[in-house]
Amino acid sequence: MKAVLKVHGMSCVNCARTIERALSSAEGVGRVEVSFELGKVSVEYDPARISEDQISRLIENLGYRVVDERGRKELAILGLSAFSSLVILLLMFLSPPGGIYLQALFSSVVQVIGGWKFYRGAYVSLKNGIAGMDVLVSLGTTGAYLYSLLVLAGVIGGEPFFETNALLITFVLSGRLIEEFAKKRALRLLSRLLTVHRAEVVVLREGREERVGVREVFRGDVILCRTGDLIPLDGRVIKGSAWVSEAVLTGEPEPILKKEGDEVVSGSVVEDGLIEIKVTASFESSYLTRVSGIIESALSQKPRVQRIVDRVSHYFVQAVVVVALGVFFLWLYFTGDTERATMFSLAVLVISCPCALGIATPLAVVVGVSMAITRGVLIKTPSIIEVLPKIDVLVFDKTGTVTEGRFSVVSFSARSDDALNVAYSLERRSNHPIARAIREFLKDRGAKEVELGECREIIGKGVMCGDYFIGGDSEGGDGLLKRVVLKKGDQELAVFEIADRVERASRLVIEQVKKMGIKTILLSGDREDAVRKIALELGFDGWRASARPEDKKEYISSLQKEGKVVGMVGDGINDAPAMAQADVSFAVPHGTDITKHVGDALLLGGIRSLPFALSLGRAVRRKIYQNLGWAFIYNTLGIPVAGGLLYSKGIYLKPELAGLMMALSSVSVVLNTLLLRYNISPFPEKEEPIAQSSGNGSHSSQRSGDP
Repeated sequence: MKAVLKVHGMSCVNCARTIERALSSAEGVGRVEVSFELGKVSVEYDPARISEDQISRLIENLGYRVVDERGRKELAILGLSAFSSLVILLLMFLSPPGGIYLQALFSSVVQVIGGWKFYRGAYVSLKNGIAGMDVLVSLGTTGAYLYSLLVLAGVIGGEPFFETNALLITFVLSGRLIEEFAKKRALRLLSRLLTVHRAEVVVLREGREERVGVREVFRGDVILCRTGDLIPLDGRVIKGSAWVSEAVLTGEPEPILKKEGDEVVSGSVVEDGLIEIKVTASFESSYLTRVSGIIESALSQKPRVQRIVDRVSHYFVQAVVVVALGVFFLWLYFTGDTERATMFSLAVLVISCPCALGIATPLAVVVGVSMAITRGVLIKTPSIIEVLPKIDVLVFDKTGTVTEGRFSVVSFSARSDDALNVAYSLERRSNHPIARAIREFLKDRGAKEVELGECREIIGKGVMCGDYFIGGDSEGGDGLLKRVVLKKGDQELAVFEIADRVERASRLVIEQVKKMGIKTILLSGDREDAVRKIALELGFDGWRASARPEDKKEYISSLQKEGKVVGMVGDGINDAPAMAQADVSFAVPHGTDITKHVGDALLLGGIRSLPFALSLGRAVRRKIYQNLGWAFIYNTLGIPVAGGLLYSKGIYLKPELAGLMMALSSVSVVLNTLLLRYNISPFPEKEEPIAQSSGNGSHSSQRSGDP
């Protein structure tokens, strides 16, 4: 079985690693995926050996909370810490009799209550062999607190600074709260997708409206959706009409009029109107659930740069502890001033917390994934974000990619009705778009299935059953008008002319891609003159024709051998080998059956989403490097200053100020990442009409349409 748990308290990627290690070693637990970005833990387990409650207890024993929704406990702890810190500052300023003891009291309250989660996190991390930011915060605040107590007790000389540990904890808790708030804003769309399982829906039963959980609705039930409602289930409109936005699924901003008989997909929003929908799929089988599953799976994966940063963060914490000890003993040796040595070593511990380093990559990735889905791009493999900016050549399939792939039979001839029945029976064996068009056309004309014996589909060519074969004709079509022939041996039994149209956005897409410095190639199974015609019409840099699926794969491999980074755009039907060979693959899905498509990313909105996907990849990489650069510069400059290198010039950092800087560094990374939405130019809205081709040119010797 599989359980997905919402977990709070993960402050960095090392927390996620702690949970992953602990659960993986538990008896009865299989695969474990922890998403620090979403605060989710996915666990596959054997219910005969361990229960979901036991898994939850294991996580909570590590110091984290398994919850349905965030409570107000963290806010209350922050409020108490902030109030106590303010009282300490007032007591320092007013200096009343016995004020130092009150400072110690309030400092103890903050250290015990506010610092408890840091102690717990540090203990769990160290127990699992991982050093995270909780270790540094615990060491820094405890050191300041114990030093002040020892001074107050007269054990050592100097001045106590009870405000240091209190302000440190308050600043770190504040930084986390701001960071969490910003992350929630960035993840608003994904949260909506991934928490829709808690949504309620109005079901019509015996003329009454009943509000039930979305999981309580089954296929065949009728639901009612009004203006502003999210459609949580796939279905068909049986009454009423409404303008429905599918922007969350396709990136298309304009709402679509849905009326009786039209299909609607889960995740759409009713912008205006009232419709009754007959449910055609349960929640678990709905389009939105499948999209959510892909997103969750994607976010559980880590790009290569993030895996490197995770390892660096682990060893960085250990190095910081060594540096802090070195700073303490050096200052003590050269000055004999215990107070100054303690202050500088604590400042080093606190300012070096790798919070910004830890969230730089995962936050940029999750914001990028969130933005992508709003523009009709579903990223299945986040690691492609690192590859997208490196693409040198983008190879396009033709049919269903730069053309709409919505075929229709414009004319036909047949020797007899029996021939039409044979053609219908043959095309039932294929899911190719052209086969579907012929099949639906013949079905409307009353064609019936006949027994043909053993059949097989020849990928890229056609379907063969015994002596019968249906496929593309080498002497017909011009790329958009195709000729499909049914044969028995060498004898022609029927001929179908199939029409396709160029996707309206294709020309603008090719222009945008070329402006990015990427070479564009049209790769098709049609004959050369047909492919050349469309390639020149749309502005491709080059083309290859008469390519079978294995030829496409080999062509992409040859480009890679030349040192090129190659992207492939296809419909995922006959292009699977080539798409698998490419460094990055984009699938243009047909209909809503997204699960069958290969590809690192799905262009749910069609080819028009491609320039945005490429721009997003570049923008996300830029943000990752900016964030990592800032984190590196911050620590490179901050640690020497915190260690007292510029003390002789009157420049130094008190531990509480170092804590504030550490918190602000994390917040700055979050805010910089949120600026992603302003760094990507939208796709031009104006689309020039594409002249439609027709005529009696020739056709590929391959399967009708692209292989």
